[in-house]
Amino acid sequence: MPELPEVECVVRALKNCVAGKRIAGVDFLFTRMLQNVDGVEFACLVSGRTIEEINRRGKYILFGLSGEMTLEVHLRMTGRFLFSEKLIPPGPYTGAVFYFEGGSSLHYQDIRKFGTFRLWEKETLHHSPAYRLGPDPLDKSFTLSLFTHILKRKQSVRIKPLLLNQQNLAGLGNIYTDEALYRACIHPARTAGDLMPWEIKRLYQAIGAVLQESIVRGGTTFSDYRDLLGETGNFQDHLRVYRREKERCRRCGTVIARTVMLGRGTYYCSSCQSPPSFTPS
Repeated sequence: MPELPEVECVVRALKNCVAGKRIAGVDFLFTRMLQNVDGVEFACLVSGRTIEEINRRGKYILFGLSGEMTLEVHLRMTGRFLFSEKLIPPGPYTGAVFYFEGGSSLHYQDIRKFGTFRLWEKETLHHSPAYRLGPDPLDKSFTLSLFTHILKRKQSVRIKPLLLNQQNLAGLGNIYTDEALYRACIHPARTAGDLMPWEIKRLYQAIGAVLQESIVRGGTTFSDYRDLLGETGNFQDHLRVYRREKERCRRCGTVIARTVMLGRGTYYCSSCQSPPSFTPS
């Protein structure tokens, strides 16, 4: 699933490619991805509108359309956009095609068809699930003080599940949680209340650093993620623990370990990230 850096890369590319364009028409092929309208109604509602702005909240992409309407998109597991300056035929996994005045087009492709599209009137946008998330780690409002407050409210919760919970922080997923905890030298099974103030500061800084570094490198691609031109990211070549089980820690040489938390593979260095003195329930 694309995480915050991948979605941020997509949003930045969308701003360069389609911001300011007027939608001439839409063909929706995977109509089950539509949440509150059918394909015909969706095409009628968005055709003729201009894409005025494109923003991100967590892993949600928000297209601000003219006429006080917003299109909310979530890529889910395998969704991606492909932009073309000319008309191209839909591929086998194309779920929707947005046609723009001037001849360019934006294809939404999704192998597993889990992506979602929902239209909102501006006055109802606050009901969107995108606005029921915790703070965004890349937002200026996400300060060390706010992060500390979040941890204090969840003192008995293990730190990895806490970071993965979108109600606490928006956009963090499995990859970047493992990477941030490694950089901060914090074991994923430690509880929030067990962290010292200097560890909280180090984790706060590590979260921002690993997200920004991934964005600069175009995100992480293991299988499906591509940018709007079909290019892969390369942050997977710079991961320090994630999917490096049985490889050597680049910091101390210890073999990277793997366990399962919340049903997800969790990677860490048992030397750099000392385990808690007991296993929290």
